[in-house]
Amino acid sequence: MSERVLLTGGSGFVGRRYVQFLRDKGADVLAPGRDALDVSAGSFPDASVDWVIHLAGRTFVPASWSEPADFYRVNALGTVNVLEYCRRTRARLIYVSGYCYGIPESLPIPETAQLKPNNPYAFSKWAAEEACRFCFECLQTPVMIVRPFNIYGPGQSASFLIPHIVQQAIDPAAAAIVVEDDTPRRDYVHLDDVVSAIESLRNNPKPGAVFNIGSGESSSVAEVVETVRSVANVSKPLVSRGNRRVNDVPDVIADITAIRDATGWLPSITLQDGLRDVVAHARVHGGLGAVV
Repeated sequence: MSERVLLTGGSGFVGRRYVQFLRDKGADVLAPGRDALDVSAGSFPDASVDWVIHLAGRTFVPASWSEPADFYRVNALGTVNVLEYCRRTRARLIYVSGYCYGIPESLPIPETAQLKPNNPYAFSKWAAEEACRFCFECLQTPVMIVRPFNIYGPGQSASFLIPHIVQQAIDPAAAAIVVEDDTPRRDYVHLDDVVSAIESLRNNPKPGAVFNIGSGESSSVAEVVETVRSVANVSKPLVSRGNRRVNDVPDVIADITAIRDATGWLPSITLQDGLRDVVAHARVHGGLGAVV
């Protein structure tokens, strides 16, 4: 009998793709909507599961500065509720965290690097990780933590950088591609690579472990724009307003040695191919995804 998997946040950007991936493989998947599964309220389905993939939460760093308490409520306290559900039901848990390293001292960044959350979103994720560590060490809850770097892919909300760039590139009414700052470098990892990484850990569980998920290289905003222009076959100029975000990090590269050694996983989608995927999807669907 196949294992039953519960996904929190199954209707979100990563969740939708993961649910489809599992169902395509014939897995037994539960992905209730928010009316049936509210992690911040501790509302869970009355069902027995073998695995919980905890994806539900608030994202988007700029919004966290105006609503820090709500990010903490949903991301940190919601994760505590998920951990309690797993403790009661004996389900194994993969907690999908985020980038919590702040400005790194060196690159690439290993999982052992000091965590220095420098925005309310990262702080809420760090607090949730602390809860996971406590529950593993003191309550024997079988939990793994994954830290995806900058996830992108088709269907992502237009409030995020890459779909924002793509929308402008393919919009005939947009004379230029305008960004706030074209200098920050990020480790962009495709949605499908994130799903395959998490699945590799579900097939090779390492309770108590923490794993980065990334591409292992970084690209600047200007380089992303240039690649989008290339795959979209447009020549619009790039306009950077030169507005730096609060506490912005200049460059990040994930050290993905740990997950490679533990499961054999490596990313398979280049940034060029991934952006081609996003552009093709946007031309068919208008470039808009659900806000997670």
